[in-house]
Amino acid sequence: MAAALLAAIFTPVTVDAADLSLVLVKTPAGPARYVYLENDLSEGDWYKFAKRLRKNPEVAGVLLRSNGGAADDGLAIAKHIFEHGLSTMVTGTCHSVCAVMFLAGRDRFLTRGANLTVHSAYRQLGDWVVEDDIGNGTVAWFIGHMGYPLPLARLWVSTPSDKVAPITFEMNEKLKLGFTILEDVPTTVAEE
Repeated sequence: MAAALLAAIFTPVTVDAADLSLVLVKTPAGPARYVYLENDLSEGDWYKFAKRLRKNPEVAGVLLRSNGGAADDGLAIAKHIFEHGLSTMVTGTCHSVCAVMFLAGRDRFLTRGANLTVHSAYRQLGDWVVEDDIGNGTVAWFIGHMGYPLPLARLWVSTPSDKVAPITFEMNEKLKLGFTILEDVPTTVAEE
């Protein structure tokens, strides 16, 4: 019985990796090359992201469309975005760790129809979902490290993992989050 429980806990869950492509995006400052990151993150995506940037040093930003996924990889990508001063843009859904990646951008663009939502970190242990205190601490620390106010970190770690809390345009103004609201979805042209 114990062996079966351990096997269930440590059985990896197969998740499709995020798609990473290069696109030309019409930004308020003019056309710029972005990495388009879409779909859910899985283990190893941070490496593919970093490799993509090494091969394309002219990349100015990241266009995000993801429901989240592997938190460790998402945080590593967010750190990379932050440290390299890349811009971020969301025109659709950006949930969970995707929102951390969005906030890591030097310049952050969000369209009126976009969805930016957060929840506390969790781990899947077989059929159980448990809050991940270490993950929540890491997210809260990184949000503070990027210079965001404490209420934003609180929103993240206090929202149960089975619920979502939106980051709204009103919060952007009230908490001075500094993202630019775009009225229209920018034109993108695939390069690959």
